Amino acid sequence: MWSNFPRRFQSQGTIRAYTIYTLNAFSKVAIANVDKATLEFGIKLGGEAGIPYVTKGTAESNLKIQVECSFPDKI
Repeated sequence: MWSNFPRRFQSQGTIRAYTIYTLNAFSKVAIANVDKATLEFGIKLGGEAGIPYVTKGTAESNLKIQVECSFPDKI
């Protein structure tokens, strides 16, 4: 059980990288103030076992980004 522990959480580094990349991209938008950014990650894994050594695996993922911005008043 614990022998696969580091392998199971490899996606944690991927999620962290996408989060940093996304937040940096929005922080460089000069025309708007980013008030709130919400990132939602989804991972779905599935597998089936049948005859020995014949298996089927599936994986799906999604990323939803929601950003709330405010624009400064024109002077």
